[in-house]
Parts: sequence; C-alpha cells; structure tokens
Amino acid sequence: MNLQTERIENHRAQLTIEIEEDQLETAKQKAARQISQRVRIKGFRKGKAPYRLVAQYVGEAAILEEAVESLGDNLYKQALQESEVTPYGPGTFEDFKIEPAPTFVFSVPLQPEVDLNNYQDVRVDFEEPEVGDEDVEQALQQLRMRELEVLDAECKVAELGNRVRVAVDGEFVDGEEPDDEEPESVDGDDDQADDDDDADEESHDAAANKDDDMPYVPRKGDTFVHEEDIAVILDPNEDPFFDGFVDNIVGAELGSDILFELTIPDDDSDKTIVNRRVSFVVTLKQIESIRIPELDDAFAENISKNRGDEVTDLAGLRLSIREDLEKAALEQAESQYSGQVLEQIVEGAEIRYPELMLGERVDEMIDEFAGNLKRQNLSLEDYFRHTGNTLEALKLQYQEPATQSLKQSLVIMELIKEEEIEAPDEQIDLRMELFASGYGGSAEIRKLFDTPQMRSNLRNELIIGQVNQVLCAIGRGEDPAMAVESYNGRLRDDVKQAQERQERLQGYLETLDNDISAEAESNEDDLEPGQGAFLTSEAEVTASETADASDADANKIEKSADVE
Repeated sequence: MNLQTERIENHRAQLTIEIEEDQLETAKQKAARQISQRVRIKGFRKGKAPYRLVAQYVGEAAILEEAVESLGDNLYKQALQESEVTPYGPGTFEDFKIEPAPTFVFSVPLQPEVDLNNYQDVRVDFEEPEVGDEDVEQALQQLRMRELEVLDAECKVAELGNRVRVAVDGEFVDGEEPDDEEPESVDGDDDQADDDDDADEESHDAAANKDDDMPYVPRKGDTFVHEEDIAVILDPNEDPFFDGFVDNIVGAELGSDILFELTIPDDDSDKTIVNRRVSFVVTLKQIESIRIPELDDAFAENISKNRGDEVTDLAGLRLSIREDLEKAALEQAESQYSGQVLEQIVEGAEIRYPELMLGERVDEMIDEFAGNLKRQNLSLEDYFRHTGNTLEALKLQYQEPATQSLKQSLVIMELIKEEEIEAPDEQIDLRMELFASGYGGSAEIRKLFDTPQMRSNLRNELIIGQVNQVLCAIGRGEDPAMAVESYNGRLRDDVKQAQERQERLQGYLETLDNDISAEAESNEDDLEPGQGAFLTSEAEVTASETADASDADANKIEKSADVE
C-alpha cells in the first residue's frame, strides 16, 4: 500500500491510497462470491456461480462497487494507523480511480488545533467596583421588608403605611399622534401582512440606527407601565413611579378602580419623557396592615442570628452587608472582565477546526432554542409556521454566534492545558460541603448530593472558576498560579465560614427551644407575637433542614441539584 497524506481546506487531511492490481482483483473475486449468495443464478447453488456468470448477471460495475466498498473500509483503518492522523469524526470516501493504478481517496476531519501565541501579554484595564452607602441602605431596607409582619390581610380602605397589591396600567396622554392603524388583512393575505410588518420593522430599525443619539420618543397612547400584580407600600417618600401616585391610592376602597393623571417630573432619568402627562388606571386587589421593624440594634441582632452570624449591632450589620455586597460586586466585575480578556486572547489566537465541529455547535444551539420553545408549550415546527422561518435559515442565523462560542471553548480548553488547571477530589469535596451547606449541611444532605453526576458538575464549575481567575490575572499582568491558589484559598475560607454559620444557627435554635420549654414548664401565659423569639421562619426552616431533612424534601433538593 502506497499512502500519501496532505492537509486540505476546512482543517481536513486527505489520504490517498494506491494498491496493487492483484489486491483489487482478489477483492472483486470475493465480492462476486458475496453477490452470488444474494442472487439466484440458474444452474448453480448460492455462492457457487463462477465470476464470469455473476458479472454477466449483475454487471462488472456492481462487482467493482462492492469490492471497492469492502476494500475501502479496511484500507481506511490501515491508513489512519500508518498516517498517525487523529480524526475528529468519521472520514469520508471521496474518490476511486482504477488507472493508472487502483487508488482510493478519503478526507478526514482533524482534531482542532489552537495556538494561543503570546496570550500572557494580553492586557485589559480593570475597574474596581464600588459599593456606596446607598447600596448598603437599600440592602437594609430590603431586609426590613423581608421581616415585616402582616397585622391584617383584609383591610377595606387603603391608608398610609398599608401594603397594597395592585394592577397598574399607564399610558401617555400627550405627545405626537400615533400613526394610522394598518388595514386588516383579508383571508389569504396573512403571510403578506406578516411580510409587510417585517419590512416596516426593518425600515424602522434602519431609520433608528441612522443616529444613535436620537432615541425613540413615546407617542400619545404609548404604554408607560403595565403590571398585573405588584406590591406597593403606601409611603409618599417611596413612590413607585413618581410623586403623587401614593396620594391617589390612599383612601380608596378594596376592589375599586382609581383613575388619575400625573406629570413626569423634571428630574426623571429619562429626559425624553420629562413633563409628559400619564394617565393611570389602578385596581386595588388587596390591602394589608403591616408592621415594619425599626432599623435599630435589636433589628440588627435579629438579622445577624437569622443569618447565622455572630450577634452584632446596627453598625456591625452595616459592615457585614457592605462586605457581602463588595464580594458580590467583585465577583460580577471579574466575571465580565474575564470575558473581555478571553475575547482578546481569542482574537490573537490561531484556531483551526473542521467544519463538522461548527455544524455540531450550531445544532446544539438549535436544540437549546427548541428546548426553550418547548418550555413555552411550543415546538420548532410551530415557530417555523408562525414566523415563516426555515431550519436552513435558522442555521445561518446561528453561524456567527456558534463560531464565536466554539472559538472561545477551544481557547478555554487550551488554556486549561497550558496553565495545568485541574480540580482534584479534595477540592470537589470542599465545594460539595459548601453546596450542601445551603440546604442545611447535614450528613444526610451531603450523602444525597454526593453522586458521580454532581461531582462531575462541581469539577467543571471549579475548573471554569479557576480559568476565570487565570484570565483576570493575565489581563492585570499578575501571576496566574497565585490567582488560582487565592481562588482555592477562598473556597476553603467559604466552607469554614458556612460550617461556623450552621453551628451558630443550630445553637440559636436550641436556645429558642429551651426558652420556650422553660416558659411552658412555668405555666406562664402564651407568648405574644414576636416576643421571646428572634429566629424568623426562614432561619427556622434552615435549621430544621440541618436537623432532619424529610424524604420529600430530599427528593426536591436532589432534583434542584441535577445541573446540566
């Protein structure tokens, strides 16, 4: 066998195999016997007819075709071994020539290749996130809202301080008149109307894109707000839209529709709508009398215990919240930043992959899109029928995002090899402990989560987390190895803090149980609402899960942990 290997377009290898004529003749004789097994030739038992008669019966071309197919399979496997070509997927038989010598031609998609070039020289400016006092105060207010107590859920008249659930519709009552409505389409013209709508939309988009400094200005009758069910606390200082909204709700009766108009103030962040008039229709669906805890040291003590933190005062709670916000802000900023660094590395890398690989990524994206449709009780066929799109057109739409996604994935895999990133079992165990702590952290919960699929998911999560840290370090000109070690150190610290938090939370709950038992034994009156208890229902549930997770809860948790 004479073998020639060469690279061709689309990251493929071409294998050209030349064999002796005797080898082809032997294969033809074997093919003729196989054909005679399948056809009946008069005067001969199956498989016993001579080559000459088989050729007369089925034709020389049929024998040659079967011989080439049978011989080609063996030659292809042998050629792969001798050429040391590593295929990405199945090869393709391209051609066969009988002159001047029997020759087979195959093309083989190759494994992707990535050269990161000088990726460690990539630099991107990083802006440290800032957490302001207003962010801390907003978080405190959210905690107050979570701790509020409903005193009466069936109030009849809205008063200041109540919480109401309302449906809200608001539209602009001034401004440019809307365009005339399009004439209704007649039967049979639906497709044409859809095409016209698409054309109008493209025309509008093209006009809007001529000047990015000219945003769309709402016209008369355009929607300002549409909410089916939102909660609003009737505090004039906390109007959900702008001044005057709450004032118009106060005094209204349950179930009534409230109609009023307001003017958008000069200080509105959207300068295109300042001083515009908006008409509101508000339907009162529920009115509740509530009590919101005061923002004081007692509140801080209650919250710190609920969180499983050490007991602290209001100043300490503010500090703890700020640290949490700063940590979350840094994680988000670094996630975005690592993406920017990755884009730069991808641009500077040499990436080669077969067309087959891109086609598979497009198919994956379409499958994901079909899955999203299915969750809305729609099929891909429904989508094609309603939009007029086709599978071929959809594949073209996904070509660019699939190409970018594939390149990023290949670069990440190469980075993992270059930087020797891994997630050993001890790291996975730590991450498992941290994950399980969110559900109480008991031995039963830990055992429930400890499955091969979950460990694989956590391994991938840890590796990607380290990749992001490496990217951040590269972009800032820091040592990637030190960044990975810091990342792993934070994981150990997080697990330790989570375990300490669970221990404190359990201790708080035991103290509460002892206090209640002491009260019962002394035959004192029942506790008034809120007295003698510092754990909210949220903390009680968490501690309860720690002590004893029921089988039903365990099943729910297992389903939530089944990450793709």
